Amino acid sequence: MMYRKLLCKLFLLTFLAPVTLVRGQDNIGLRFVFGTLHPQGEKMAFLMPNKLDKNAVAVLNWGFIGSYQRYIYKKRFSLKVAQGAYSDCARLFAGHTHLGFRVNFLNGKKHALEFGFGPTFVYRESWNRFEGYVQDTKLLKNTKNWQWNFVWYGGELEYDYSVSKNLDLNINCIPGYPKFFTFAVGARYWLRPIRSNREYNQDR
Repeated sequence: MMYRKLLCKLFLLTFLAPVTLVRGQDNIGLRFVFGTLHPQGEKMAFLMPNKLDKNAVAVLNWGFIGSYQRYIYKKRFSLKVAQGAYSDCARLFAGHTHLGFRVNFLNGKKHALEFGFGPTFVYRESWNRFEGYVQDTKLLKNTKNWQWNFVWYGGELEYDYSVSKNLDLNINCIPGYPKFFTFAVGARYWLRPIRSNREYNQDR
C-alpha cells in the first residue's frame, strides 16, 4: 500500500505540476512501448512468454510512456519528465518515473536527435513469485511484491521527425546497458512551436 501511494504522488507530480508552465516552449508526448532487446541473451529466458527466440534476445512488450518537455535554451537544451507503465519481459506490470536533461544534437527544422539523462525510479512486480527465478543483479531491491531501484543516471535516446508545425513523430530507446534496450514509437505535440537551431543561428 505504501508503494501504491508513492507511485500515485509521483504520477501527479509528473503530469500536474507542468500545467502552470504551458506558456513556454513546451511539448507533451505519448509513446507506445513495443519491445526489448537483450544483446547477450537472458538466463531467465524461460520466464519470458513473449520472447522471439530461445535466448530472449528479442522480447515483445506493450505499454505507454507519457511525457512533458520544456526547452530552456533555444531548441538545444530542455528538461523532460516522463511516466511509463508497461508489461515487462515476464508479462508483469512495470514502470518508471523520470526527470532529466535533454540535448538536441541537430539544427534543422525536420529532424531532432536528443540524448537525455537524469534521476529515474524504476519498478516492476516481483519475479520472486516464479519458481526457478534467480536474481542476477544487485541493482534491484526487493519487497514482498515489488522489485525496484532509483538511479541518478537513467538515460534515453530519441529521434524526432516533424510532420507539421505542432506534431513530431518519434522512435525512442531506453538503454539499460549492457543488459537490455527497450524501444517505443510515438509522437509529441507542441503547445507552442519553437524555431530550429539553424533559424536561431541565422539571427546572429
